[in-house]
Amino acid sequence: MEIDFLNSQCQSVSNKKLFGLCDEQDNEEPAYLDERNGDKWIAVVENEELKEVHFIAIDNCIDIWRDKEKKEMDNRCDGMLWYDKAVVFVELKERVSKKNTNAWVKAGEIQLKRTIEYFEKTEQSNIFREKRAYIANKAHPTFKESQLQRMKSFKQETGYTLRIENRIKIPYINTPS
Repeated sequence: MEIDFLNSQCQSVSNKKLFGLCDEQDNEEPAYLDERNGDKWIAVVENEELKEVHFIAIDNCIDIWRDKEKKEMDNRCDGMLWYDKAVVFVELKERVSKKNTNAWVKAGEIQLKRTIEYFEKTEQSNIFREKRAYIANKAHPTFKESQLQRMKSFKQETGYTLRIENRIKIPYINTPS
């Protein structure tokens, strides 16, 4: 049976100029869209044109089974945004390991790739022309140049543009790299 990403029970909508994506990292609740409490925002969505933007929580909301008989869930990212003909998968990270400062990027990349792999097997993926993915970290809002090769490889493997930053612009204007 095909996974239905767009008709999730964990869907919310905003057309505000600025809103955030939150994830209470220490519990089993899904990520959520928030329009009021900026202190909790891990990713900030800038919606200058006031478009209707949908957020769908995936982790802790949409079942993606690695092994259904053993009741093992596969890696999933926290959620996805969609508007017009664009889809944006998002992994939210709130902190960084002191031992391995790059671990959060690697973990986020794995979660995004697995979720995108499942999404691309659905008919729903054909709706979208613009496809992006973000690893957002409240503690590290912008990416370093050292991540450029990772982002290039991600695009080659998935067809999605990867950004490692916590500001998501709606609509997205792709700047030449």
